[in-house]
Amino acid sequence: MKRIGIIGAGIIGTALAYHLTKCDDVDVIVFEKNQIGSGTTAKSAGTLCLIDDSLPYEFFKQRVTCLNTYKKMNDDTHGESEFIKSGTLVVSPTKAEMKRAKLHVEASQLAGFNAKFIEDPEGLVKYLPDLNSEGLLGGAWTPDDGYNNPTAASLIYARWAREQGAKFITHANVNGIQTKDGVVTGIQSSKGDYEFDTVVCAAGPWSNKVGALAGIDLPLVHTKAEVFILKTTEPLDYEFPILKYPNWYARSEGRAVFVCKSHMAMDYGKAIETGIWDPDELSLSGGTEEYFFDFLTDRLAESVPKLLDAELVNDWLGYRSVTLDKLPIVGESDVEGFLIATGMSGNGVILAPDTGRILTNYIMND
Repeated sequence: MKRIGIIGAGIIGTALAYHLTKCDDVDVIVFEKNQIGSGTTAKSAGTLCLIDDSLPYEFFKQRVTCLNTYKKMNDDTHGESEFIKSGTLVVSPTKAEMKRAKLHVEASQLAGFNAKFIEDPEGLVKYLPDLNSEGLLGGAWTPDDGYNNPTAASLIYARWAREQGAKFITHANVNGIQTKDGVVTGIQSSKGDYEFDTVVCAAGPWSNKVGALAGIDLPLVHTKAEVFILKTTEPLDYEFPILKYPNWYARSEGRAVFVCKSHMAMDYGKAIETGIWDPDELSLSGGTEEYFFDFLTDRLAESVPKLLDAELVNDWLGYRSVTLDKLPIVGESDVEGFLIATGMSGNGVILAPDTGRILTNYIMND
């Protein structure tokens, strides 16, 4: 019997718990300092897009897996994960962006999805009537894309894991990682001490703190995900798609519009955008800064000027756990038995299904 402790019950931790409990001879316990699916997961946009620059082309398979997985999850739970099929409109202001869009359209088509490469900027307006196409070269349209509720998806994963024997301990602070001769032996928590053969850090922006408990300095920083929810005076007479620019994105949020600066556009040299902060100090809403709002309103003025007249009805701040190369850390650490599944760099929802599957295979075949 393998005893496995997971720290963090966001989308990564719950997906891993689900995949692990599909195996025989495992005892899985997940520790969560708040509630399942809270933290960064709860503040995620949940966009599930085939075409995006937030991951290299080599990760395209993971995009396909995530879209298929969450669509099936939504079908199997009769809509419980709140998947909305909105389509994604990718706009390309440069030749390099056009090349990337074309490559991903071709890959999407080969994977069996509908996708269209748009070579005329006016062709973009068909999918977003209020788009200002001036200065754009074209882009792409993928109608099968959409977004879900990441908290709901986490709760579903957790329920499925529980049904297969996993235990979730919520409102539990992990205060120590126990080791002996460089090998992990357990977890000390505010709700008791537990012995494990393997401990997995899936703590998102708390991963720096968790790594330090094991004596590991993880190469992670935080970037700010500042979200603004805008509601137009008059309801839009069309469905607002996921809109992807190279440095910001938007999607519908009920009858409002969700806008956020892309993590790919974050400047690691600016203290207002990148640093190491305490995620325990974040509130559920608010906390955003004029700096980011000004950035987004400037982009909206250029791209979808109609939204400038919209009312700001909600806003919130989240911290992304980011590596310097913007790629995740998944696998071993310097402490034997202490594994890492973090640094998703804004792609946790997308990477969770395959991260859970791949890490499970590694743990169970080790």
